[in-house]
Amino acid sequence: MSKSTSEQLYFTRLKLTNWRNFRSVDLKMQMRAFFIGPNASGKSNLLDSIRFLSEIAQAGRGGLQAAVKSRGGFSALRCLEARKNPHIEVEATVGTQTEPNLWRYSLRINVVKREHFPTVVTEQVWHHGELLTEHSRGTAGDELEYSQTYLEQVGQNKGFRELAEFFSSCRYLHVVPQIVRDRSRAKSEGDDPYGGDLLRRMKEVNKKTSTSRLKRISQALKIAVPQFGEIELKDDSEGIPHLYASYVHWRPNAFKQPETAFSDGTLRLIGLLWSIAERGGPLLLEEPELSLNDAVVSELPRMFLRMQRFSARQVISSTHSSALLDDPGIGLKEVHLIEVDSNGSHAITLNEHSLVAAQVNGGMTIGQATIPLLRPKGIETLGKIDVAG
Repeated sequence: MSKSTSEQLYFTRLKLTNWRNFRSVDLKMQMRAFFIGPNASGKSNLLDSIRFLSEIAQAGRGGLQAAVKSRGGFSALRCLEARKNPHIEVEATVGTQTEPNLWRYSLRINVVKREHFPTVVTEQVWHHGELLTEHSRGTAGDELEYSQTYLEQVGQNKGFRELAEFFSSCRYLHVVPQIVRDRSRAKSEGDDPYGGDLLRRMKEVNKKTSTSRLKRISQALKIAVPQFGEIELKDDSEGIPHLYASYVHWRPNAFKQPETAFSDGTLRLIGLLWSIAERGGPLLLEEPELSLNDAVVSELPRMFLRMQRFSARQVISSTHSSALLDDPGIGLKEVHLIEVDSNGSHAITLNEHSLVAAQVNGGMTIGQATIPLLRPKGIETLGKIDVAG
């Protein structure tokens, strides 16, 4: 995969069938994508469908079998409202700004009654709109052969290695400040979606790139925390990396404080901005507004755009925040609303939601138009419930 191509690839469409609480999903996606909806509506499940493809594609993760098992097995993945089709299907279209339909990958899986593990029903790869590879079991076939996808097999994915590498480059991030502060995590290997590898990743980047990236992050942080000074990365006496920073209102010769003294919100923000600035595949964020006040959250979309100019990295995020959605720079095509009824969850892009689109085009912010739709029915009675009895 060439560097110029890999930097521009992003998910342009996501289709799901019988995935968790969704009977059917079909969403076109932009370089920024925000999933919104009530609690337990399925925002995390949409993010997880992308993680699912990523885990299958990553060498050493165990492929399809491990990806299904880690999610509680096939029955836990299959939508409870599925009535006709017994299979689960995940389909992703990947492209660039100039060629949005460069690649299309579809994986349909099921469990046959006499077997105890999921197998491939159909796996297809399209390139430039033409079918490149097909892996279909039909009514017979060796179940062990179909227990693995072509996506996870280096001997089989040679013709679409670029796509496999793109899937494996996705990164899920839900920074937990307490984990970032844990010194033992800095020596651990592999990715840590909760931020335990953050300081180690910073250290592994060459000094020039690291300094430049931290300088841009410092500039962004000064928007959120006006008194925040420059941050730098240095090793302690044991070779463990630490972030150090001072505040401009401190006395000139005051000692800089390490990340252990940073607020939770500041650490989360640093982790988010560093990860967006990294070269790589799509970044999946779980409620980035956590630990941040609304004034800072309102700046997040612009911070994301600023860092994306350097990394060209797609950002896919779940959120509950009206402050984030009030940003006038967010377009209707960037926000996907999840609604729930007796048939499960449904997702719609806001440019296709006639009421919301009319309100936004009439002058409302996306937050103003959508937050009332996210309120649980009967929420006004919550304060009347006696929980002490």
